[in-house]
Amino acid sequence: MSYATTEQYQARYGAVSDVAMLQECLDDASAVINSALDRAHIDYSEPSEDLADRLMRVCRSMANRVMPTENDIPQGVTSMSMGAVGFSESYSFATTYGTPKLLDSEMSLLGIKRGKYRSIMAHTWADDCDA
Repeated sequence: MSYATTEQYQARYGAVSDVAMLQECLDDASAVINSALDRAHIDYSEPSEDLADRLMRVCRSMANRVMPTENDIPQGVTSMSMGAVGFSESYSFATTYGTPKLLDSEMSLLGIKRGKYRSIMAHTWADDCDA
């Protein structure tokens, strides 16, 4: 089950020729969202209308970042080069292509706060003694 339908995605980002791939991307995005909500201990089993709308928007956005464009150039490409003789083609990405990731703004929209890591040093009786 995904938080956005293919129709909702296409209403926002336009028609897609491979609807099956779109559905896979929506499902993958929803699984990542579920995992993040679980880690944050946020109950999403019966979302309010507002939370359901935010889940749908984040799901669509995540799926859009991993969906290839109609000309087989994936979203998120930061540079591309093509060669003629060796028929080579290469792309550079700002993020990992094919793996949906939550942006900080999306986590904030879902009420997920990023944790800060701190270290704790043990304090012993010997630390208090001056030799």
